Amino acid sequence: MPTLHAKNQAEDLEMNVEPLPASAVEILTHALRRRILSGDFQPGEFLRDVKMCEEHSTSRHTFRTAAQVLVTQGLLRQIPNRGFVVPEFGPDDIVDITRVRGAIEGEAIRLIVLTGVIPSQALEAVEVMHRSTLSSDRSLLVGADRDFHRAIIAASGSARLKRTYSDLEGEIELLLAQRQDFYATAEEMAEEHERLINSLRSRHYDTAREAFQEHWEDLQIKLLDQR
Repeated sequence: MPTLHAKNQAEDLEMNVEPLPASAVEILTHALRRRILSGDFQPGEFLRDVKMCEEHSTSRHTFRTAAQVLVTQGLLRQIPNRGFVVPEFGPDDIVDITRVRGAIEGEAIRLIVLTGVIPSQALEAVEVMHRSTLSSDRSLLVGADRDFHRAIIAASGSARLKRTYSDLEGEIELLLAQRQDFYATAEEMAEEHERLINSLRSRHYDTAREAFQEHWEDLQIKLLDQR
């Protein structure tokens, strides 16, 4: 057992530890991610090295490193000899992304219904939707949708489900950011996600599964109709 003196020393050390400053790459990655999800760049638009370096007062090496991080998140694609481009999703991409999302989330629903625990982060995300409007920063609503579904996956308690979903999350966010008009109002978005919460509260898997299935299929139809 550690002595009281040792515990106090450990606590003092913890209190004196300052958070590490964010690196230039982390700062640029965050800035570019926000711009992409806010719609600053059009689908299919290339992020040119010189322009990005000028706009963000950074080096070409820092930009390319940050862009590579965004490639791993699905927010950029690298074209050999041409550079980094914002993905443009075709019908096959939309069907595939929503289908895989549904498969992953369907298993999470099964586990949540068993425990009956509604994740607080999902409830908070719905509140953000209620307070927002479609004229708000686009990334705010996309972030709320991300937080809702991320909380559903996390509540499953499965590390593997979370890891699998994280690989898809960037593409989902970007797809929603580029096709945000599938909701008439932000309130409609909030009400639809509240229905999903209520389906989980039923503690009945078929009820919850049907509600989420309808959500996935409706989203897919709306996204495809916008093309």
